Amino acid sequence: MTPPLEPRDVERLVRDLPTAHVPNPEAMWEAVQAELRAGKTPRLHRPVRSPWLAAAAVLLAIVGGGMVGTLRMYAPPSAWAVVPLSGAPFVAGARLTDSGSLAVGEWLETDARSRAVLALGRIGSAQIGPESRIRLERAGLTEHRLTLERGSFHAIVSAPPRIFIVETPSVRATDLGCAYTLEVDSAGSSRLSVIAGSVELRRNGVVTVVPMGLVAEVEVGGRPGTPYPRSLAPAARAALHRIDAGTADDADLELVLDAMYRPEDHATFRRRSAVTLWHVVQRVAPEDRARVYGRLTALYREPAGVTTEGILTLDRQMIERWRKDLHPSWADEAPGRLERLGRRLVEWAIR
Repeated sequence: MTPPLEPRDVERLVRDLPTAHVPNPEAMWEAVQAELRAGKTPRLHRPVRSPWLAAAAVLLAIVGGGMVGTLRMYAPPSAWAVVPLSGAPFVAGARLTDSGSLAVGEWLETDARSRAVLALGRIGSAQIGPESRIRLERAGLTEHRLTLERGSFHAIVSAPPRIFIVETPSVRATDLGCAYTLEVDSAGSSRLSVIAGSVELRRNGVVTVVPMGLVAEVEVGGRPGTPYPRSLAPAARAALHRIDAGTADDADLELVLDAMYRPEDHATFRRRSAVTLWHVVQRVAPEDRARVYGRLTALYREPAGVTTEGILTLDRQMIERWRKDLHPSWADEAPGRLERLGRRLVEWAIR
């Protein structure tokens, strides 16, 4: 029999599994957790035959019984390690002068002179900035959840999409496999800056996926703002906020279009600017869409099957086709594959 694997080996193997194609993973994890809470064992309803899952099957076959035993023993830590970087943060109201841990339901707080590093279970770490207040809400196998009431943190996550979630007073930020900085001001407004990968922002049914190199902001009671390049000038950012709020005038729109249209820019910047204008064309008045569409096509040519008329009437299929061409997402391909793999792994772990 194959010797049991160490937890670090399991982490490495699971992280190496493909995670780039995830159809509606939020619904997947909710369904799996619901079945587990009901005492049921999630089952596959038909054989799975694909090269992608065949690779996973080979991996499981190689590690054999040791993998099954280790999956049974493996569980995320119920308390996450905390290490002060400067000053003396507070954990559960007690000053922390040395390394400690944050349990579910407890608050980690920093003052103006303190900072800390928080382990995100076994999937990453976050640097907590000064004047921050953050609580661990959940440390489960399929979901790690924090509440960031105020302050800032910089997270680096290595995990399948939608495992790590942060709630703020204004928005829910769901990690899709990346590195990012999230800031919450004293009013509860949030600012997200994505360094690698992408992050989903959700509020009152409105969803914005913010890709690498872009920033998005959300006010309390507002909807997720249009993502924009970090280098966008302050005046153009203010105009973009007014477009999001529905209070912009013609000068605001022209300011945003001028800031985005620079053909001499690097292709990466042009694509990021096109992501911004893809949002804007859906948020301006119908009579302004043609102007936005013209600048958008100058930055990034529309893909086959997308027409001017379709965009001007906001045809959903064409809008989505252009989005996928602009920024291919882990959710766009191979429907059902990771869901079936996830159910198989859960079945093995609890059998």
